[in-house]
Amino acid sequence: MERHAGMTLIELLTVLALVAILAGLAVPALEGLLLDARRAAAMDGLLRAAWFARTEALRRGAPVLLCASADGLRCASDPAAWSFGWRVTPDREPELTLRRGTGAVDPRARLLANRSTFRFEPHDRRSTNGTLAWCDRRGADAARAVVIAPTGRPRLERGAGALACEVP
Repeated sequence: MERHAGMTLIELLTVLALVAILAGLAVPALEGLLLDARRAAAMDGLLRAAWFARTEALRRGAPVLLCASADGLRCASDPAAWSFGWRVTPDREPELTLRRGTGAVDPRARLLANRSTFRFEPHDRRSTNGTLAWCDRRGADAARAVVIAPTGRPRLERGAGALACEVP
């Protein structure tokens, strides 16, 4: 009688059950990593856009706007529109888009702001200051904020800055 090497059905089911349990334990950790990656991408994009708008205002010698945009074509007057996207445009040519980006691409997160538009002035004149913050279901501890100084200089901070980060 020949004996065949292999696994029994019980052994196979045991291994599959262990894999399923381990995968179930890993999903929450992976979800946090995914939110971290999306937060980093959104905040890096906004920080770069603010630096670009400030530099472009100096280069052009004219004001440049960083504004919320729900459709990517026009500036929105509602600060809640930052979650849908943003754009950089010269103040004198609002139909021209210099740069655009997405907002909070994760449905479990949103971008909050205390302004719908940030105006960057050339030649050391006072620009619009304010805060843009990423908030997700993890609350204020996981929030990040781009804070724009009156000089137009942006910086990234932990937390939501001066904004209240409510769980979406």
